[in-house]
Amino acid sequence: MTPALDALCVLARHTCGARAVHVLDASATVLSCAGPSDALNVAVAVRAMSSGRAVRARRVLYHPVPGGLLAVTGRRAPRPAALAPFVPLAELLLAAAAEPARLARDLHDSVVQTLYGISLGAGTAAELLYGNPAHAEASLAWIKATAAAGLTDLRGIILRLRPETLVGAGLATALKGVFETLHAAPGRAGWGLELDADPPVSPQVEEALYRIALEALGNAARHAEASQVTVRLAGDDSHVVLEVIDDGVGFSPDEPHPGRLGVRSMRERAALLGGTLDIHSAPGAGTVIRAALPTG
Repeated sequence: MTPALDALCVLARHTCGARAVHVLDASATVLSCAGPSDALNVAVAVRAMSSGRAVRARRVLYHPVPGGLLAVTGRRAPRPAALAPFVPLAELLLAAAAEPARLARDLHDSVVQTLYGISLGAGTAAELLYGNPAHAEASLAWIKATAAAGLTDLRGIILRLRPETLVGAGLATALKGVFETLHAAPGRAGWGLELDADPPVSPQVEEALYRIALEALGNAARHAEASQVTVRLAGDDSHVVLEVIDDGVGFSPDEPHPGRLGVRSMRERAALLGGTLDIHSAPGAGTVIRAALPTG
C-alpha cells in the first residue's frame, strides 16, 4: 500500500506547491512522505484528528481525514479546501492499510490465544482423565465453552473480511446477516432482533452501522457473559438509531476494559458521519450501546 500512499503524497505536494506532504495514520504515525521529512507536532496532529477540523501550526496544515491525517508543510500552508480532492482517496488508502494490521491483531488477541488455551486445557484433561475423572469432566466442559467463544471470534473476523456480501442490500438485511452468523453459536437462545424500520441510508451510514453492530455484538459475546442480547433498529427519513442491549456483567465506560479499543472505534465511526454513540453501563447492570446517525 506504500506505493499508492507515496503517489498520493507526490500528487498533493505538486498540486499545492508544498514543501512536503505527509500521511499519518490514526495513531499519528507517518506512513508516507513526499519531500523533506519535516518534524511534525504529534499533539497538534492528534488534536486535529480528535476535533475533525484542520489546524495550522508553524507553517504546517494538519488536515484530518477518516482514519488519519494529511500534514502539509511549506512557506505558506495551503487552505484546507486545496486538499479536498485528496481526502476521499486518502481515506480509502488508509482504510486498506489499516485492515491487515487489525486483522493480525484480532487473530492474535482472540483466535490464537483461544486455541492456545484449548491446547493447555486438553493437556490438563488428559492428565486428569484416569487420576481424577470428575475434574477431567470439568476441564472438558471448559474446553467446549472456550472453543465456542473462539468460534464466535473467528466468525466476527470473517464478517469483517467480507462485508460486501452483507452491506449494500439494505441495512436491515446487513444486520440480519451479522446477527444470524453470531447467533448461531451455542448458548445464544436469548438473542433477539427487533427491526422496526429499514430507513433508506447512504452507503457510508449503512457500513458504519454495520461495523458498529458487529463490534457491539462481538463485545457482548466475548466479554458480557449475557443471557439476553437484543439488537434494535428504528428510524425515519432523517435519522436512524441502532441499539445493542445486553443484560451482562456491564462495565464502567470511563475505565479501561477489554473492549475499550472497539468502543473508541465505534465512537469515531459515528462522529465522522455527524452522529453520536452513547454507552450506558455499570458493573453488574448490563450495557446499552446506542448509535444515532443522520440517514444521508
